[in-house]
Amino acid sequence: MRLLLDHTFITSPVVHPFVGGWVEAPAELDVKAREDLLGRDVGPEDFGLVPLPEYLWLQETHQIVPDVAVVAGNSGMVAMRSPVRPDEIGITPVRLIDVDGAGEILARATLRAFYGIHASAWSRSEEEAAEVVIVSGPLAVQPPEAGFSEDLCRAWVILTGDRAVSHVLVAPRAADRPSIEPLIDFLNRSIAMGHERRRELRREISEPFRLDRDRLAELQNAYSFELDADDQRSAQALLQRGTPGSVYPQMGGVTFMARS
Repeated sequence: MRLLLDHTFITSPVVHPFVGGWVEAPAELDVKAREDLLGRDVGPEDFGLVPLPEYLWLQETHQIVPDVAVVAGNSGMVAMRSPVRPDEIGITPVRLIDVDGAGEILARATLRAFYGIHASAWSRSEEEAAEVVIVSGPLAVQPPEAGFSEDLCRAWVILTGDRAVSHVLVAPRAADRPSIEPLIDFLNRSIAMGHERRRELRREISEPFRLDRDRLAELQNAYSFELDADDQRSAQALLQRGTPGSVYPQMGGVTFMARS
């Protein structure tokens, strides 16, 4: 049984305890942590913790397991930066800096609906001049050098009343709950160890970026690590609102494994 984990700054409370050797995977699990994990990296028999929209590439072969996820609360680590107040911006290209698919669809779902900003183009090029820049992870924790910063996870909560889902656990459609209990137990142990050693975790992931640990703690504390019924609804709403115009395929039927 192979389990692929998207190893990012945002998923560090789940993944770092394994990568750091704080927890061991059971013998029956082949666990691989990869940066920038995409849906195409997940084989038909693989399990994976992937950015939410990457599930769309897997929707014919996989289901979402709600027991483990990464979900932002009233604040999160996806931010919009602009040189002027957002309500002073009409039409502009939007630049994405180190933003995965989850951050991109969150921006697409909130920019116009919440801020009234129309994106004339979306780009990851440094050469693109844009009044709106979307950042995530450590860049979103750092204060802006100038201008304004808006928390897009908070914007989604205000807009919809639901929390923004960042990552989901996917399993082959043929998998049943008894067969994946060791996998879920491993991930929950990793999350528990990350919480137990949270100060050490924050020190290790913040030092390369010289981040304010109190600010990082505030943001990490807003995250939860499973999907309840409201989060499942929110995930589907994000896919519906955030993927049009992106590279992702149209959403079909999102399948969630039933909770025990």
